[in-house]
This record gives sequence, C-alpha cells and structure tokens, in this order.
Amino acid sequence: MLTRSSQVGEFYVMSPPQVKPKGDNGEHTCDIMLFDEERDTHVRITWEDALKATLVKDPEFMKNRAPGTKMQDGKENKSTLKTWMDAADKWNAYNKGEREWSEDLDKDIRIVVARPFIEHLMHNVVMCVSGRDTGATLFGPADMQLSANTQVKTIEGHYTGHFKAVVTKPQNVLVMKDVACAGYVAGGNTRWFAQNEKNEFSQESAQDNLQARLSFANDDTDRYASMLAFPCYEGQFNSGQLDTVMSVTTRLLPWEVNNAGLHASFPGGDDMFQIYNAALQLSQVHYGEDMKAAENQDFISQGSTNNATCFLGPHRKYDPFTKSFMSLVPGQGHFGADAIPGDARWRRGESVSLKAARDTMVPLEMAQHAQMVYSAR
Repeated sequence: MLTRSSQVGEFYVMSPPQVKPKGDNGEHTCDIMLFDEERDTHVRITWEDALKATLVKDPEFMKNRAPGTKMQDGKENKSTLKTWMDAADKWNAYNKGEREWSEDLDKDIRIVVARPFIEHLMHNVVMCVSGRDTGATLFGPADMQLSANTQVKTIEGHYTGHFKAVVTKPQNVLVMKDVACAGYVAGGNTRWFAQNEKNEFSQESAQDNLQARLSFANDDTDRYASMLAFPCYEGQFNSGQLDTVMSVTTRLLPWEVNNAGLHASFPGGDDMFQIYNAALQLSQVHYGEDMKAAENQDFISQGSTNNATCFLGPHRKYDPFTKSFMSLVPGQGHFGADAIPGDARWRRGESVSLKAARDTMVPLEMAQHAQMVYSAR
C-alpha cells in the first residue's frame, strides 16, 4: 500500500540569442539541452523540431484556425499567431546557418516545451507517535481446536485469533507521500507527442500518442512520447503569468480563479489554449479520475490521476558569456535545480546516493561538449 504511481510535470523555455553571437555562424544557438531519463544523458532539442511540434506547420492543424488569433505578448497584446510563425521561421533559418543576423529578427518569441506526465513509482511513509496515546492493538476472542489423526499418528492444532490495530488519536499519525522514488514508469524521455515513426509531425499523431500514453495502450515497457510544444512570447514571463508554473489542461491555477476564468498561464494566453485544447483534446487528460479523491487528497483513489501542472524544469541554453557557450536554467520543481547524467539511477529507485550516481558518469562538461558543440565565438 505504501508504494503508488505519481506524476509530476516540467516545462522548458526555448529562446533565440538575445545578442548577436560572435562570428557569422548562428547554428544551434536556439537549441536547448534536456535530461532524458530513459537514456540517462542530455539530449539536444532543436528549434526546428520544437517548431514542428507546435503544429503550426501542419495544414490539418491550421485548417480551421485563424492565423490572426491574438497572443499574449506582455505589451499591447497585438501579436498574432501569424506574426509568431513568421518570426519563428526566420530564427529557424538562422539556427540552421542559412541566414545571417539582422535587426528584423524578433528576439521576444519563445517556444515552451512541456513534459506533463513524468511518472514514477513512489515510496510513502507512515509516521506516528509511539505509545498508548496514539492507539493500541486490540485482541478479540481466541479459539484453539485439537484433532487427532490416528492413521498417520499426528495431532493437529488450529488456533484462531482476532487482532486489530486501532488509532484512537489520528492527530498523532502522519502519512508522508512520495518521499522516495521506487522506479521509473514513463514521461521522462525526449520524444514528441506530435511525431510519428516516420519522423513526421501532425495533429493526428499528437492525439493518438497522447491517448496511448494516458491509457498505456501498449506494453508498460514501451517508449511512450513525453513532450508537447507551444508558441509563446517573452512578455508572459515578465508579467509573472508564466514564470514558474503552467497548466496544460482546463484546470486553472489557484491565482487564475478570480481572473474571469481566463487561462493566462498557458503559453500564448487563453486564445491559444482554446486552439490547442480543441486540437489535442487536452480535456481527455482528466477522463476517468476520481474527483472526490483528488479534492480530498486521498491516498487511494478509484481512478487514474494524471498531472496537468508543470513547473519550470532544469535545462541548458545558449549563453555567449560562458566558456562552454551554455548556461543552466535552474529547475523550480520536484526534482531540484538540476538534472545530469547519473540521476536516472536514484530516480529509478536504486539504492545509491545522489553523489555516487553522478560520479559513475563522465564529467558534466565533457558530456555537454560531446553532444552539443558551439563553434568558437
């Protein structure tokens, strides 16, 4: 009973370089590095793949959706999905080394990458005050029966007892949930929901892969997709609407309840949420949940409980002011400020210290340079 499945969520922010990189080569300056728990290593996430994962390049996604839909930009909210798409295309060409730096590049656009369903088996702890003040084990009626088996010359005895542990003062008992990882389930890799086996990005693939992940349609050991991508502007982070936490479903954050029910913490604002909610059927995330158990924060519920809240997660992005040309954006969520190769061991429940797990891997700086190399600037 003291081991249960639990989900957490993280989001990461992709942004173009805010100052012109030294030299003429701008390749990979919009990319980020994410920790892939299934591979126990850092993986480079390209701006091009993230742009495709937003589905703005999918004709089926854009067919019934107006490119003129307004997006929150933290200024006068005059930006539209069309202006964001045009700016993202220019940065994509720059990130691939196909165009030079120019002043018409919009440095305020962002892509938010979310992993809402990072799932682990978690150990829990029951703590209580010892002694009769908390409770006792009660003994009920007992019975002893003897019988003789003359054929094999044995005497059998059967004892029946009734015992029950009773807590008389619940205030002395505390159930601490999710205190240690017991095993990895899914949701911590770097595969896109919108990407199919042919490396094509589409709305249909996003819907199918999302449903397969939520229902575990395939074997538990299969590699399910983990990541979603949404267009965004820097202004949402400056205004405090998206600086620490976001929700990917219809469930609003506590401080949004008094804001006319608008989904201000979703990348792009409420209008963009309506688009992605309809396209990806995000409401299905909470299908089959035991709402009463969720509201009461019960330890055991009668249905599945899928996470919708994502905290800012650790990721590495381009930084022209460091020797490695990258810097860490510290995480604000459940697993701490950073994630590096070796962390998968303790996240999977292995009996190993955090330091020992990390020491078994190559040095962090070497691992970074081996997978993401920026030319000298």
